[in-house]
Amino acid sequence: MRVELMLVGDELLTGDLDPYPAGMLKAIRGKGAVVSQIAVVPDEQMCIVRELDASCARGTGLLVVTGGLGPTIDDVTRHALASFLGAELVVDERARGWVRDAYLARHGRAPDQGSPAMLMAMVPEGTEALRNPAGIACGIRAVVEGTTIVCLPGFPREMLAMFELHVLPLLGDEGVYEREMRVMHGETAMEPVFQQVAREFKVRIASLPKEGWHEKGGNVVVIKGRREDVEKACLRFLQLMEGFDA
Repeated sequence: MRVELMLVGDELLTGDLDPYPAGMLKAIRGKGAVVSQIAVVPDEQMCIVRELDASCARGTGLLVVTGGLGPTIDDVTRHALASFLGAELVVDERARGWVRDAYLARHGRAPDQGSPAMLMAMVPEGTEALRNPAGIACGIRAVVEGTTIVCLPGFPREMLAMFELHVLPLLGDEGVYEREMRVMHGETAMEPVFQQVAREFKVRIASLPKEGWHEKGGNVVVIKGRREDVEKACLRFLQLMEGFDA
């Protein structure tokens, strides 16, 4: 299944924050899945709508959207999803209770019905509200033809808790195996070896060079559907690297 992430937030485009949710990516890889694409978009409704449309058109099976589910003027993800689906935003009754209880626990009082906080209980009509066990804003799950879209809050603590609760169960064993190896050579010099191994075993090879690789080394990742193929490719790679001087 093709998995993509869309990370929403102006603050992610300033360079002040690392936008990539390492814990989520690690969990996806642990399920034998590969993230095919990560898009970082601003808090602009039309930008989000365009990326939703593009992701579905690419045949994405699971699109995880993070950020923009709060109660303020720049939180437009739920509005963008409603626009994309051609649906009205409605208050989900279960989510109303979740928001009320979480707000009460955090602030010592329940929100007024007209409070901006109640926006966090709204979802596009026909979609499913998802309980937030670590915060107030509910998540949203929608299905568009063959694409499941799951919207989560952007705060890492809430995002990861909801990801583990609502998203990981959607991923079975996706049948992708990878092995990472440390190497002490430059990637340009190793390119002929990469080409030979990829050609012989029909695997993907990702070179992950690091600053100061002469002292610390860099990483090479071999990816394929079957563990056996990856292990054979890695063995061949190491054989070809014996005595390699570059």
